[in-house]
Amino acid sequence: MSWVTTKLVRDLMHIGVMTCQADTLLVEAVRTLLRERLESLIVLDGHGHAVGMFSRREAVAVYGRSGVDMDELMSLTVADVMRSDIPEVPPDIPAPAAVQIMLDRGVREIYLMHHAGGMSWPAAVLRFADVLNYLAAESEADLADKGHSAPRKSPIETFMERYSNATKDHSETHSL
Repeated sequence: MSWVTTKLVRDLMHIGVMTCQADTLLVEAVRTLLRERLESLIVLDGHGHAVGMFSRREAVAVYGRSGVDMDELMSLTVADVMRSDIPEVPPDIPAPAAVQIMLDRGVREIYLMHHAGGMSWPAAVLRFADVLNYLAAESEADLADKGHSAPRKSPIETFMERYSNATKDHSETHSL
């Protein structure tokens, strides 16, 4: 296993991050988490700016609170329960250091964010699953779809596509 070396976050990260709008109903966001087998979603405002993170933890916590009945639960939006801090790391730190940050913060996903022009948006994510895939890989070929060298759209193309979808969805939702 001579190909096994200490990897940087950029070598294991997953480019492309699932998002939702702040006004997405909690139940719809939970369905997305389950369908896509994700731990969390980045929450965007109507302009495509990242404003928080919604995870399985927030969903379970709101259910566990006393006094929350199912009618109230079904009317909550992601903005009602999201965390406003988005755990993030730079792409050029060792992956084991990023994993330790994840463990310290109690999260299973940590994000690589772009910040420009007063906006912040998610570019990539390092997940526990990415680390487990690395640990289980039998050869470098098993990691071909991971990291910055994997074939994909450029980060700006991905951002523009998601920004366009976010603002379109937001304006359609609120034009009714």
